[in-house]
Amino acid sequence: MAKVATVTSKGQVTLPVSIRKRLGLRKGSRIVFLEGGDEVRVLREEDLERMFDVFEKRGRSLRLTRKRLGDLVKEAKARLWKERYARRR
Repeated sequence: MAKVATVTSKGQVTLPVSIRKRLGLRKGSRIVFLEGGDEVRVLREEDLERMFDVFEKRGRSLRLTRKRLGDLVKEAKARLWKERYARRR
């Protein structure tokens, strides 16, 4: 369901109560904004940390270095870009 909020002159937004409840946000909770294209996702900081922990553990089990993992991500992005945009020409 879509919720609407207004941005103040200071760039502040009040998250609707239903979203705060669903995410378990209280005074002092920390949130992360993830930008992607024309979208912004809001996550609880602890959820993002949990996701990174999963990647770290999986990387260790596969014996992947951060550099190798970064290289794999770059390769995947390039492949996806080609698949998505190369056909449009």
